[in-house]
Amino acid sequence: MRKSLKFKSKPHKKFYWVLLVFGLLVFVIGLIVGNIELSRKRSVLKNNLLDLQGKLERADKISSQPAQESSPAYLEKMAREQLNLMKPGESVAAFPEKLEEEYDKTEGLLQKIKDKLK
Repeated sequence: MRKSLKFKSKPHKKFYWVLLVFGLLVFVIGLIVGNIELSRKRSVLKNNLLDLQGKLERADKISSQPAQESSPAYLEKMAREQLNLMKPGESVAAFPEKLEEEYDKTEGLLQKIKDKLK
């Protein structure tokens, strides 16, 4: 009577395999979460960079304006636009600024939803 040889896995080896698979799973989940956080930070930094570039362009425009400010054409333009002055014999149509300001304050439904999601 011969006994057939059966290979039985030892319980401690099974435990090590389960532990290894669990460890790899935790590692992969950690990588995924870290990647999501990095992409969020990257988008925030990209938005900050775009804002700073816009501010830099505005600052460059402002720094180039002093040369223009002394020209008679520039002074006349500013007098007409900001002080609502006119030449003798001219007629000027002025529109109230309140309507434009009120229109700018109203938000659309999509903008409100977008703000709530942030």
